[in-house]
Order: sequence, then structure tokens, then C-alpha cells
Amino acid sequence: MPEDMNGESAIAHMFRNLKGSWHLKRSLNSALPGFPSGIFEGTATFTTRKPTAHSIAAELLYAEQGELKTDNGLVLKANRKSIYRYNTDEDKISAWFVKEETKQNDGAEEVDYLFHDLEMEQSERGWVGRGEHLCELDMYWAYYEFRLPKAFQERSQMDVFGVRYKVKGPHKDYTSDAAYQRVLNNDPRTA
Repeated sequence: MPEDMNGESAIAHMFRNLKGSWHLKRSLNSALPGFPSGIFEGTATFTTRKPTAHSIAAELLYAEQGELKTDNGLVLKANRKSIYRYNTDEDKISAWFVKEETKQNDGAEEVDYLFHDLEMEQSERGWVGRGEHLCELDMYWAYYEFRLPKAFQERSQMDVFGVRYKVKGPHKDYTSDAAYQRVLNNDPRTA
């Protein structure tokens, strides 16, 4: 993997650049009549937390909250959390579920089980990461697209990224497309 002047890999740089607040807009398109399609809008934050496994160099708590406006006119409040980990030895990012309703002794969310590892590769527009997860009989395919506005060596900050999930199986059949844009201090959406 390419490294910058400080010896940081591109993947470590992207992981570090996730930290902060993001405006989130996600479209949900379900092929099943009992599941909602619509647009979710809200905020997402990646907050540094103490690593909870000895082989992990860094962890970020991902938390999102907002509203889902369904195609049939319902407005639902929604939120979720997960943990992203960076493993220096493998130069790899992974996403983990958070145990529901449990916290560690220090009050932090407890890591549950692996959602997916990201297999990263460079693309024309930046970097892409792919992962997958089998949830009972439903398969989740994840596709991340990370864009850096300048050359990696110039220590640029990532201001946008996207995540797509394609979910297919006997219980679920939907696509989720999320666009993240970094929240700036003077962003009216956060006032």
C-alpha cells in the first residue's frame, strides 16, 4: 500500500479521516412490499474510543440519527451505532456490531460481532472497499467509496464518501445508498 511522508498507509489515512461529524442522506429501495422505501436524512459521527482488542490500533464509534421519510408518507425517527476498527498489522478496516442495551464498565458501547472486513483497492476516483456478511439467510454486500480531493501524499482531508448495501435473501431484498458530506463549522444543516 502507498505510504505518505510520515509512513501512514492510505487506508490508515482514510480511517483517521472518518473522525468527525457528517451530513448523511440515504435512499432505501425495497423490492418487498412489507419493507419501507424512502429517504433517510440526518447526521453521523465517528468518535475516537479506546481500542478494546489488543490487536487493534484504533477504534471509532459510529453513531447516526435522523428521520426516514417513507414513500407512503410516514416519517420515522431512526438511529444506529457500530464500531469501526483499524488493524495496523493487517492494514485493514473492519465494521462491527454493537451489543444492544449493554455497556462496558466505563460506559462505552460493547463490541458484539463482525459485520465485515473491508477489502480495499485503489480506483480512478480514490479508494473502494468491499465487504460481505451473511445474516441468517440474507446476504449483505457492502461497497464503500472514499474520495480524497487531492493527492494522498499532500495529506488531504476526506470530505465526502459513500456506502452502498445490496441485501438479498428470503427475508430482505433492498438497496441502500448513503452519501456522507463532512459537516463544517458554518454548515446551516447543523445549526
